Amino acid sequence: MMFYLLSLVTGVLECGWIAFGVVHSFPLWKILCYPLAYHIGNLFPKPFSLSRRYLSMMSALSFITGSLTFAKQLPESAVFVLICISLFLLSAVIQSVRSDLKSDGNKFVKRIFRVGGFALAPLAALITSVILVLASLIAFYGLKNYTGDNNVSRMHQQNGYSAVMIFHQLHYFFYAHITLAAMSLLIVRKFSSVGVLIGALLFCGTWVTYMSVEPIVSKLTERVLPVFYVGHIGISLLLFTMSFVTVNSLFILLWLVTGFGGGVVYTISARAKADGSYHKDSMTISENIGHTLGLLSTATVAAIFPTQSPQIMLVFGSVSAMLAVISMSLMIRKENYYENIHSKG
Repeated sequence: MMFYLLSLVTGVLECGWIAFGVVHSFPLWKILCYPLAYHIGNLFPKPFSLSRRYLSMMSALSFITGSLTFAKQLPESAVFVLICISLFLLSAVIQSVRSDLKSDGNKFVKRIFRVGGFALAPLAALITSVILVLASLIAFYGLKNYTGDNNVSRMHQQNGYSAVMIFHQLHYFFYAHITLAAMSLLIVRKFSSVGVLIGALLFCGTWVTYMSVEPIVSKLTERVLPVFYVGHIGISLLLFTMSFVTVNSLFILLWLVTGFGGGVVYTISARAKADGSYHKDSMTISENIGHTLGLLSTATVAAIFPTQSPQIMLVFGSVSAMLAVISMSLMIRKENYYENIHSKG
């Protein structure tokens, strides 16, 4: 049960402070620093792993930084830094504990709890400090049976599948959080603070479409390559189209459909396993690299182009999805070439 509780908490931590920033009318770059801090923490436990002693210290520090945000006399800049530090520390501890418990978790149920966390994320705009302190206590309790140690995992290329996964993750993190933030800001202007709840529910909707892909498509066909290509080419065209859409209702509809493109991620691991190239740690590291670089790029672009950045990042996402297609195509072509050489030999 702890695994699912932590999955719920991660959903709140990842998106909750987007709602917090939207309610306080922060600029986009500043709002995006919150999920960026969270995903930097995701670099633990892969590639960086820490022992229970160090993670306990980080949990205690997150409790202190979270508690300091209760102080009303603190300037806004100090609160911003404290929240970012707290999110980084909490992410590192919670992801380490979740990784240690993963054998106990059902993937689909885990995703349900993650989506539940996204739905509850707007609470961070109301009880910011309470959530940070409570999450610190949960994280500390979760370390009770933690068995990890200090280590740095090496990432293997997996014959090119690591690059494909990085491009896939980049395409999502280029547009997902900035779209959530931009749409929430827009809705808040029309419907006041309740707009963050509407934005969160729409974001959950993209995850519903995302979760539906693998259980449905895998029953219809066992061929993963066609699904990979259709999904990534489709999402590339969709994101490029969205960068030009100005009608809010149409944009929201297309946004909900984007989940179908992200949902084909399972085909990358499936293909790697079929080729005997799959390396679990390397695939996880590839995902985490894509998460972090994607959000870092998005926050940077938002700082430089505050008005146009949501459209720019949709184009970036489109290009990244196509780079995933190109990487997979080159890799398959290389495999076929060596197979032909081997058969002739």
